[in-house]
Amino acid sequence: MRRVVVVLAAGCLLGVVGCAAGTGGTAAPVSGSSATESAGSSVGGSGLPHSGAPAVADPLPESALAGDPCQALTEQQVKDALGDGGSRDREGENAVGPFCRWHDLATGGGVRLSFSVKTRQGLSAYYANTRPQMAVFRDAGPIGGFPAVEYKTSENDVLCSVAVGLADEYALDVAVTLSRRNVGKVDSCEPAKTIATWAVGNLKVKAGG
Repeated sequence: MRRVVVVLAAGCLLGVVGCAAGTGGTAAPVSGSSATESAGSSVGGSGLPHSGAPAVADPLPESALAGDPCQALTEQQVKDALGDGGSRDREGENAVGPFCRWHDLATGGGVRLSFSVKTRQGLSAYYANTRPQMAVFRDAGPIGGFPAVEYKTSENDVLCSVAVGLADEYALDVAVTLSRRNVGKVDSCEPAKTIATWAVGNLKVKAGG
């Protein structure tokens, strides 16, 4: 896989999530944001898509989302994103579905990947519930051929999330926290989109597409 290297960093794939040697201190890994949690609030009585969300013309089979979301990224991709210090931090379920989280304690960089399958609303839940809460909510697609949005609390937020509509009923959500070295230097949505692209590619392979 060709590496995507941001000019500010060298040595790891993005170089923006957590490549640099850290100076210690408290890590700032990705955690479940209120925006992601709010996507769990379904909007009943409506067809899909709704609230301005785009339709998914060629859905990915939901079977691709079965199993462990930690397998949606390869070990090499995690290393490319976070550097040699990156490791799996936590896995479980939140309001939208199962998730996996990786971080680097030294740099503060982190990645969280969720399968948004519980709401049965796909991107529509993000348009209906997350968009009103976010100062930044905009089109980020297509990612792997699927519609996507990116959202964060401000343009300078070190955390950005990207939701990819894999079908009208379910989505993939990737959140990235920048390493401390790259705060103020890199748009946090750029690595989030790149990592989401990797994950979608892996899921398409899993689905046999």
